[in-house]
Amino acid sequence: MPGDPAQCRLHAARYLELSKRAKNPARCQNLAALAETWTKLAAELESDQPLLNALSEINYDEPCYALPEALNLRAA
Repeated sequence: MPGDPAQCRLHAARYLELSKRAKNPARCQNLAALAETWTKLAAELESDQPLLNALSEINYDEPCYALPEALNLRAA
């Protein structure tokens, strides 16, 4: 997998802790924003995991109609 959500959450926790210790309000705000970014990245990685799994199972020797089938997509 391209990234680890648990590792992202660990970074988020560290930045949040640093933001609580910061004496400068601007630095506090910047560190809190970094923590929020790491938290969002973790959530995105988790939500993308089913798609990444499906893409890894595709046999690229087959025609391109295999992708919607692998993702369980139906034509409207």
